[in-house]
Amino acid sequence: MLIENIKSCCTDTKANISIVLKDLTNDRWIYTLNENRIVSSASTIKILIMIEALNQVLEGKYQLKQKVRIKEEDKVGFSIVKDLTADYYNYVDLITLMIIVSDNTATNILIDLLGYDNINKMAEKLGLKNTILSRKMLEFKAIKEGRQNCTSPMDMAIIMESIYRKQILSHDMCELMTGILKKQKYKDCLGRFFSEDVKIAHKTGSLKNLSHDIGIFYLGSIDYLLGMFVTEASSDIEAKEIIGKVSKVVYDYYS
Repeated sequence: MLIENIKSCCTDTKANISIVLKDLTNDRWIYTLNENRIVSSASTIKILIMIEALNQVLEGKYQLKQKVRIKEEDKVGFSIVKDLTADYYNYVDLITLMIIVSDNTATNILIDLLGYDNINKMAEKLGLKNTILSRKMLEFKAIKEGRQNCTSPMDMAIIMESIYRKQILSHDMCELMTGILKKQKYKDCLGRFFSEDVKIAHKTGSLKNLSHDIGIFYLGSIDYLLGMFVTEASSDIEAKEIIGKVSKVVYDYYS
């Protein structure tokens, strides 16, 4: 019944939809749809950047409370940092802003600090087959040149489950990443029809006619992972509505 209800949410649209749904408590895949489809990652790539940022803390290159300077010329759009007057931010605060409000300035600063090669080597180390960081956020010249950041729903599922099971970096770093992901402020996709009481550790990503969201739901009796990647929708609003409907169906089933 669950799978039929999920499918019914995806029929009345021309959008291209990918889904990954796993019962984490019982380690069982429930449903996948186009799970290996390569898509523009939008801001979901920031999960990978967070992992490498904390990896470099473990390597001793940076400290969580280390001050990082942001110059005026480093600031880009869709960024709280751009609207603030502070010149210095704690390293861990840049990571947090990158995830919970998808701050693009914080993201670009971290990419400069970490290096493309290191971020992409982390993707390889994690066994991600379709994920690559090719450009910074809002780097329009690179976009015109066809350089895109890519991933697949299964790649994102792999890293989210690895964080959940505390299988990467360290136990404490996974706890830190989970805590950050639970503070996500954009709740108009997976959390669209829920109150603040529903605990979700997740990351969204949106572009024109595209919206993604992948996260872990903590229901007490069961934890599950749900990822929705919607492209070629009539608008990003339609994409978010599809994600919200499927999420509600899954939540109602398990709760």
